Formats: sequence, structure tokens, C-alpha cells
Amino acid sequence: MLGVLRLLLSELGYAQADYKEGELPDEEVVRVLNKEAKKRKDSIEIYEKVGETVRADQEKYELALIEKYLPTMMGEAEVEVEVAKIAAETGLTGGRLMGAVMGKLKGKADGAVINKIVSLKFS
Repeated sequence: MLGVLRLLLSELGYAQADYKEGELPDEEVVRVLNKEAKKRKDSIEIYEKVGETVRADQEKYELALIEKYLPTMMGEAEVEVEVAKIAAETGLTGGRLMGAVMGKLKGKADGAVINKIVSLKFS
């Protein structure tokens, strides 16, 4: 646990150093945490494919710790409602709708979920 927290502090320190305008905004903190969570998810997938259950379990534990510090993401149903609302307001479809939705829901919903919904229902 301590190792994961130290790693997160280090990554946030690097992000703060790159961000030269005072305190690191919440959006950047969420971006860093999401990046680290994605690394863990990718590692879990790889370890499970090769049968390394001990390492996969360690990555799952680290992912659970990281997710405690992330805001709750919108569910598929909520994303679908927001996408439909944005599509109705803007009249956009396909890639342009994807860009508008990604901009509005950044940090609030998983990009893969947004992509799935826009691709299947609004293209």
C-alpha cells in the first residue's frame, strides 16, 4: 500500500513541476490517477493472460487503492442520457459528437464507455 501511495505522490509531483501556474488543478490530479489506474488495468489483463495470478492480484489491489481517490465515474445509462442530450442540443453525429461529448464528460465518464455509446447509437 505504501509503495502505491509513494508512486502516486511522485507522479503528482512530476505533474506539479510541469504545471507552472500555482497549485495543480483537480482535473490534472484526476488525469494522473486515471493514467495510473489504466496502467494497472493493462497489467492485470496481461498477467491474467499468462497465468500470473499473484501479480494480477497485486495489481488489482493497487487499482482498488487508486480508485479510492478517483471521483465516481458515470454509469453507462447516465452517459447515454448525456450523449443523447448533447446530440439533441448540437445536432452533431459521429466523430464530431464524440469530440463534443469527450470534452464535456472528461473526467466524469470512462472514454471507452463514451466511445461505445456514440459508436453504436449515434453514428
